[in-house]
Amino acid sequence: MTIDAKFHRPKVASPGSVDTGANGNRMNRSIANPDQFSFAARGLPAKLLEHIQSGSTGYWQHQFDRLANREPPFYWNLGIANGKILYSGNRFWSVQMLLRVVGRYVLRTRSEAVQSQFDLIESRIQSQELNPAQLLAMMKQEQIVSEAQLLEALRIKILNDLDLYLLIGCGSARFIAADIDRQLPIVGFSPSVLLDEAQQRHVEWEQLRQQVPSMKLCPILNRAAMKKASLPDPQRRRIETLMQSEQSLSAIAEEMAKDNLEVAKMFAKLASMGLVEFKPPRKQTAASVMVIDDSPVLLAQFQHWVSALGYSVTICQDANTALAKILATKPAVVFIDINMPEISGFELVKQIRRHPDLMGISLAILTGEQKLSNKWRAKWSGCEFLTKPLTTGAIADFQVQLEELIPRLLSAAATPIEN
Repeated sequence: MTIDAKFHRPKVASPGSVDTGANGNRMNRSIANPDQFSFAARGLPAKLLEHIQSGSTGYWQHQFDRLANREPPFYWNLGIANGKILYSGNRFWSVQMLLRVVGRYVLRTRSEAVQSQFDLIESRIQSQELNPAQLLAMMKQEQIVSEAQLLEALRIKILNDLDLYLLIGCGSARFIAADIDRQLPIVGFSPSVLLDEAQQRHVEWEQLRQQVPSMKLCPILNRAAMKKASLPDPQRRRIETLMQSEQSLSAIAEEMAKDNLEVAKMFAKLASMGLVEFKPPRKQTAASVMVIDDSPVLLAQFQHWVSALGYSVTICQDANTALAKILATKPAVVFIDINMPEISGFELVKQIRRHPDLMGISLAILTGEQKLSNKWRAKWSGCEFLTKPLTTGAIADFQVQLEELIPRLLSAAATPIEN
């Protein structure tokens, strides 16, 4: 499925699926393996629609193959009840998650009065055993948050999570029964409506990524252009205030209690007007990445994408000179194309692994061929495996993978790899 494909309900006629009877009404039958399922890349939306409609109450806990080796284990939990989605998060619903969601997405919590109420609530939580439903009732009574504000906060939280997790790739999910409907007494959201909206958001993110490759970037004000711009004074002051702290886009979105996509759109517009530029976070500027590929187009794209994430990038188009260039520049991470003239990517990996001065470099194989044999060879060579974007629709997915993969490769770069 490409990025602009619709998320449709799967049409399955075999036993254990949802079918349509002779009278045209949908008939629910028991789903095969109702407590677990696996999903391919881009296949998660259809699986969710199939399993959420069973009416169970609890969490679908997802583990992604790309993140399976993390310690502690990483999971994405989707809370459901009565065929609706209630919650999304890395942890189960709790009083702490309630405070986090309200504090992140409800703007009025930024006021000093509400902040003081938050402090009182946290002290009461420590002295009393409150469950999330009791805490929610208390927050409503004290007018910290209304039902409508909570619903909107949860909706944006779920959509922000779907922006990420629907693009991570293949994995598996298991169902964990829990009374989330009692702890989060809301009607919930239609899964088909949310997933359709998530599909549209993926299209919008793809369009934005040329100007806003990552929410980790920090916007910098172009003061000369700002002086010439004919902006209303309130808007000008607001922009200047946001720029003062040199925060990342994600931090600005949190400060404004806004949807990440809304903030990305706003800064993309400012960038198109020449009013802002972006720079990487300071902590990432020292990390170096090299890419070796015989395609000048891929090299240019890769350099643009990875530089925007805050890393210094070295490119190499000739595999014959790659080893010498690696020894000269000593990058922390190297991406290597498989199919290159004269020297293949795997042959170059052998040369790097055999050199005593390059034992600590993390390697990743790049290919346009999703062959299982290539994946196994990459694993045996101690390399990560990354599929090149072969269509425009696959670019956003590739950028998300790069943003997640490079920090993991950097953290492993200091660990010697055995031959």
